[in-house]
Amino acid sequence: MGRVRRAVARGRAETRCRARSGEAKLHLLADRLHGAKRAAAARGELRFPLPVGYVYDDDGACVMDPDMEVQAAIRDVFAAFAAGGSAYEVVTAFVGRRFPLRAFGGVWAGQLRWGRLTHARVLGVLNNPCYAGSYVFGRYATRRRVDPDGQVHTGIVLRPRDQ
Repeated sequence: MGRVRRAVARGRAETRCRARSGEAKLHLLADRLHGAKRAAAARGELRFPLPVGYVYDDDGACVMDPDMEVQAAIRDVFAAFAAGGSAYEVVTAFVGRRFPLRAFGGVWAGQLRWGRLTHARVLGVLNNPCYAGSYVFGRYATRRRVDPDGQVHTGIVLRPRDQ
């Protein structure tokens, strides 16, 4: 009977050891994937969803959307901001007009949809560095904190520009 208990205990220890090594392998793979992503971003080759008004051409280069109505809508956002000086003024200028939205994922993946221009979307356009012609990766970082009771909270924070 004692041998059986020792064998069971040894089997459980081996199972725990295998589980831990499996977890370590998963972390190693995740680190390698993130490293490859950072390396592609450093070379400027990381492809990510473009904001409305830009598309990838056949060669993979980022170009303005060939749809003239989309180009006009983006130009009008910046013109309204230059004239009014606030995002709310831009929203007011677009009352009764539609604004393009490029859908990501799902049934509408990659298709252009039209809708109302909201304050949040105006801020998204005005704060997006792509419209200034710059390639940016890593503007946001994920932060995790653990409460004393063990609950994990995850949040996204904007990194300072010097990082």
